[in-house]
Amino acid sequence: MKTILIPFDFSEYALAALQSAKKIAAKAPVQLISVTVIPSQIDWDLLPEKARKTYPDLQEELDETSARIPEYLKMMSFSKNEIQVIVKIGVPAEQILRVIDAQQADLVVLGTYGKGFSEGKFIGSTLQNVLRNAPCPVLAVKKTLDGNAFRKLAFASTFTGSSKQVFDSFIPFVKLFSASLHLVYVNTPEHFVNTNEAERAMAAFSKGNEEVTLHSHVVNDTTTVAGIHSFCVAKGIAIVALVSVSRKGKPSYQIGTTETLIYNTDRAVLSIKAPQTNS
Repeated sequence: MKTILIPFDFSEYALAALQSAKKIAAKAPVQLISVTVIPSQIDWDLLPEKARKTYPDLQEELDETSARIPEYLKMMSFSKNEIQVIVKIGVPAEQILRVIDAQQADLVVLGTYGKGFSEGKFIGSTLQNVLRNAPCPVLAVKKTLDGNAFRKLAFASTFTGSSKQVFDSFIPFVKLFSASLHLVYVNTPEHFVNTNEAERAMAAFSKGNEEVTLHSHVVNDTTTVAGIHSFCVAKGIAIVALVSVSRKGKPSYQIGTTETLIYNTDRAVLSIKAPQTNS
C-alpha cells in the first residue's frame, strides 16, 4: 500500500476519515492525499483559462478553500508534509474518482455522510458512487478508528469463487496491524448451508495463511446484514471487510449488501471488489 486518498468536506465524518487514515499511515510508509471538491455542475478541469475568468466566484472559492485546508489540517495536528492537498471544482463523486485514477490510490477512506447529512438519511450519494466505481478498496467510516480498532478484523463472505482472490489481497492489511482475523459466514433462511459445509469453505480460505491468527464463525440470523452487525458488536470488532460485486452502472435504488450494512451499522466497512469475470 503506497497511497491513501481521503475525500474531505470539513464535515465531522470527513474528519473521522482523515484521523482514521492517519492511524493506517502510522503503520506503513504511505502518502496521504486529501481531496476536497467544491460542488458545481461546471467541470473546471475542462474549462480553458479564458472561460474560467467568467466564473470569478468559483475561482475565489477555490483560492479560499486551497488556503484554508492546510491551516485546518495543522489545527487537527497534521504536520506540514504529512498530507498532500488537492482541491477540485465539479461533481464530487466524478472528481474524486478522477483523482483516485490519477494518483493510483490503493485505498480510499471516506466518511459515510457529508455536510448535507440529516438523521435517518441513507448513505451519501458521493459514497455510493465511489463505492460502486472506485477500482481500489474503500473504507467507509462513521467515527474515528483508534489504534485498538485494527487489532481485530472481520472478513464476511460466502467463501466461494473469486472471493478467494479478495481474501488473499486483504491478508497484507491484516499483517500490517498484526491483527487477529475473524472469518464470518452468515446463515440465513433463504441461503442455508450446514455448519460443516461452511466450516470447510472457511478452512479452504485459511490454507496458506497459517502465520495469521484466524478464527472461523458460522452465524445464524434472519439477514446477512443483521448477522454481520450482531457478530461484530458481540465480538467488539470495529472493522469488517466485505467482498463487493460490481454495481457500476446500476440504478442507485438497487442497493447491495455493502451499502445496506454501512447504513445499518456503526462499524467501519471495508469494501473490496471481486475481480471481474468474463461470462
